[in-house]
Amino acid sequence: MKHDNPIPPAGTVVIPTSDVSRDGSSDRSVATRDHRVIQDWAARHKAEPATGEATASGPATIHVNDGGAGVRFNFPGVARFRPISWEEWFENFEGHRLVFVFEEEVADRAYDLWQGRGGSHGHDQDDWLEAERQIGRPRGRYRFVPAPPAEQV
Repeated sequence: MKHDNPIPPAGTVVIPTSDVSRDGSSDRSVATRDHRVIQDWAARHKAEPATGEATASGPATIHVNDGGAGVRFNFPGVARFRPISWEEWFENFEGHRLVFVFEEEVADRAYDLWQGRGGSHGHDQDDWLEAERQIGRPRGRYRFVPAPPAEQV
């Protein structure tokens, strides 16, 4: 995974995932290694830390071909992986030098629009509506990718 922007230890980097979708919205993803950002994303999606791999806290529950990274999420109504603590989840995340990449959401884009205008107030509804127009229907997809080598960060 090579980026023009390095993946910082805190915060996020917006990366393009494709040019333009069929409905005219552009797809952008957000890449992060920031634990707080990941936990905030999980809370918004009601996702809980989980694993399918054998770890110090228990055996493998399902075979997952993920290179041994061992981090997953359980979502409401779909809890097929073994729940683990955030501490263990981040231990695996850091141990495998992963980057969490998720599709940009309306709130993320609206915030970028607000920042792009210098953070001035009075256009919050305009920013939100423009973000909805640009993004279209959010899908909430995510993935894990290896972090770039240290010399690219």
